[in-house]
Amino acid sequence: MDYPSRTEAESACDKWEASEKKVDYERELLGFEKRTKFEQDNPRPDAAFWDDEIKEWEKQKLAFASEPISETISINPRYCQEEEQTSQFLGYQNNEIKNGTYQDEVGKKGEWKVVRHFRY
Repeated sequence: MDYPSRTEAESACDKWEASEKKVDYERELLGFEKRTKFEQDNPRPDAAFWDDEIKEWEKQKLAFASEPISETISINPRYCQEEEQTSQFLGYQNNEIKNGTYQDEVGKKGEWKVVRHFRY
């Protein structure tokens, strides 16, 4: 379908994107994310790097980062992206997310495919 203006095409694409429910999935934090989380929750003591307090803090941080920690992420199975050279918004969809089979692992993330065109 062609829209009379860019704004209307964008609005229609945004509406299409919002019409699909977000899906929650669990993902394990990466090592640097765990260390960052530890540092946010446990600020580094004000001491010289050789102090026992710092050494203990570093040991606790490493222990924290070695444990599996998961978080729940909400992700939309649809998104819109403008393609100016063809005067349209492309509506992408990932069926792995939509079907609830998405996993944050190689080969299990699905593919983003263009399923709608919002031309202006």
